[in-house]
Amino acid sequence: MAETPYGIKRLSLPVRQSATTERDRHCPDTRPATGPTPAAERRGREDVQGRPTRTFPDAPPAVPAVATEEAFDFFSSARIRHYVPVLGFKRASRRLTQRPLKSEARGG
Repeated sequence: MAETPYGIKRLSLPVRQSATTERDRHCPDTRPATGPTPAAERRGREDVQGRPTRTFPDAPPAVPAVATEEAFDFFSSARIRHYVPVLGFKRASRRLTQRPLKSEARGG
């Protein structure tokens, strides 16, 4: 048994720890080890494409679709791909609440 800095005895078992848990000792490393697969990216994109339509039911169906496409185009060169669906949805939602899209200004 090993004693902690607080005087509590604990079993000393061999545990494989990442650099984060070695340093912090209280927070496991939950970062993704690899990038998302193309299928996972496609599922995330499909899920996000329907959400602005449900969030903004008063807007014509093409308007949220255009906002979503513009948001995904903005993140197309992002190196870290895990958060692109979430960031794309947030960007599209912000865009829909702030000002008209280019397609709205042109009349469709």
